Amino acid sequence: MKGNRRSVFVSNVFENSIELLEGSWPTPLLKLRIGKDVWGKLEFYNPFSRSVKDRTAFFLFREALKKDIKWIAEASSGNTAIALASLSAIFGVKFTAFIPLTSPSSFKSVLSLLGAEYVEAGDRTTDLVPLVKEFAKRFGASNLDQFSNPVNVEAHYQTTAKEIWEQMESVGKKPRRIIATVGTGGHLAGMVKFFKEVDPTVKVVGVQPAEGERIPGIKRQSSDNPFLRSYPPDELVDVRFKDALNGIRAVASVDGILIGPSAGATVAAYLMEQTDDTTVLIFPDDVFKYLDEIPLESGEG
Repeated sequence: MKGNRRSVFVSNVFENSIELLEGSWPTPLLKLRIGKDVWGKLEFYNPFSRSVKDRTAFFLFREALKKDIKWIAEASSGNTAIALASLSAIFGVKFTAFIPLTSPSSFKSVLSLLGAEYVEAGDRTTDLVPLVKEFAKRFGASNLDQFSNPVNVEAHYQTTAKEIWEQMESVGKKPRRIIATVGTGGHLAGMVKFFKEVDPTVKVVGVQPAEGERIPGIKRQSSDNPFLRSYPPDELVDVRFKDALNGIRAVASVDGILIGPSAGATVAAYLMEQTDDTTVLIFPDDVFKYLDEIPLESGEG
């Protein structure tokens, strides 16, 4: 180990939490050992929700601050709510989260620690959108609407996708394939928008739960997603929950990195069509918030 290693990191000091957030970008890009030329974008290095949703929340929240908003209400499966709760705590804004009954209990604990209110209802986040809109209208709160606000896409166009391009360039490579999961569709659409502009030959693959399957953090898409109508991926792949779990194990067993279920789904999609093309997998978050949903059995089969 080099003797001057400490001096490299001594400048990693931040005056406030927003500096910490922006200073965490670009998040690491790690070469993985599950294939010949495959890389993982480690979005759990974002400091608030430990997920890619810090980017979405920050861009949405920044726009809200321009309007001097004092109360925010938002529907979320969990990570966006945590990121918005963190930002609300920093800026002294009241925040009410609407989360599905199926959200892990860890999300509720974290929201409470951050001083946010939360309302549980429905099985899916999309079920909550009409409720949160009515709540915001009734009580004078502002609904940032991550599901249709184009700022969601712009956040990942300006940061996540651009970072990947520049990080690949720094090691003399160009990505030939990007694999990302679909929740709101924001970060996938941001990938499509960016990469089809800089190099239309880059293939952008979306990943969703198979019919009848549930994978925490992502959802099966319908034709009414406004982001994917504007920026459709080249392919949309179905993944089963058990395959996502095997994806988690595949990375953990050789790289020692504990990725979350949605990240495991990108690994599963990659392993379905494993090529030598330079491929980047977006790992939205890590496993720790979902430990209660990970079975102890091997997950094989």
